[in-house]
Amino acid sequence: MNELSIRFQITPTKVFLFRFVRYLRDAPPAHYSLKVESFSKLVDGGDEKYESATFDANGYTWRLVLYPNGNARRGGGGHISLYLVIEETDSLPLGWEAYVTYKMFVFDRNKDQYLTIQDDPVHQIRRFHQAKKERGFDRLISLETFNDATNGYLIDDSCIFGVEVFEVKNTGIGETIKIIDDPVEATFDWKICEFSGIRREKVHPQSLASEKFTCGESKCLLLYPNGDSRIKDHMSLFLRLVESPPSWKKVFAEFSLLWKNQIFSWDREKRWFIRTNPTNHFSTWGVISFMSLSELAREGNGFIVDDTIELQAKVKIMTEVSSFS
Repeated sequence: MNELSIRFQITPTKVFLFRFVRYLRDAPPAHYSLKVESFSKLVDGGDEKYESATFDANGYTWRLVLYPNGNARRGGGGHISLYLVIEETDSLPLGWEAYVTYKMFVFDRNKDQYLTIQDDPVHQIRRFHQAKKERGFDRLISLETFNDATNGYLIDDSCIFGVEVFEVKNTGIGETIKIIDDPVEATFDWKICEFSGIRREKVHPQSLASEKFTCGESKCLLLYPNGDSRIKDHMSLFLRLVESPPSWKKVFAEFSLLWKNQIFSWDREKRWFIRTNPTNHFSTWGVISFMSLSELAREGNGFIVDDTIELQAKVKIMTEVSSFS
């Protein structure tokens, strides 16, 4: 189980807050391991710290720095301190920066697992740069806990530390979306003759598609003369995006669908404002209950004249979207 540790160190002038997560895992460190034989001799040897050999990870050169008695200058007294240091920075571009996440490890031989220590999720991305080449844990693990053989970290005066480091790199890939002042507009009129015969032929829930019309991207109207599969007593009408734009491109549009009344001055119109990111070739928007079949069949209502209906779609593309890299 993950454990969030929050510890305080108080000095006469400052309060330091340490936040990190601890958990056990089976997998060994991905990038570097440091095995110490005769740990007690390293502690008693008089050297404040031990610096490992360098290793490469994510295009950078690194080193582990171990303080077996703790880094007292940074509040690590009574603990083991362990740091990750970036090396060979002279070969990096001027003003270099590396944003990374890292994990430190102490092997638990009793459980045959690795105690894994990392910053809490809010603070786990750390920036390495010319003025800050070292990051790590002042209080990785207490010496009392570490030296107790029942905990499995120090067995026969031997122990293993490790590290993983991954760069959080900006690829520079993205997109720009702009609401335009002069939208792209299109109106499409669709007259369907011999409508009663089409209704008989188009058994529910089959649909009838119009010709393509273009407004930025290719679209068409889609009519279900007997309703789509979700409804049986209404006529369904949709706007369909026939040819999807690239997967990154979004459609941001206003559209209306209109069933013209050929006798009276009023029409049946539905309006929508859509924001969508189409992911296939059959993105549709509309309404399943555009007009009831009973209303449509009422004699003299003006929606069917001489067995003909007239539909209209108005589309207004509101955005310009472009990718960048």
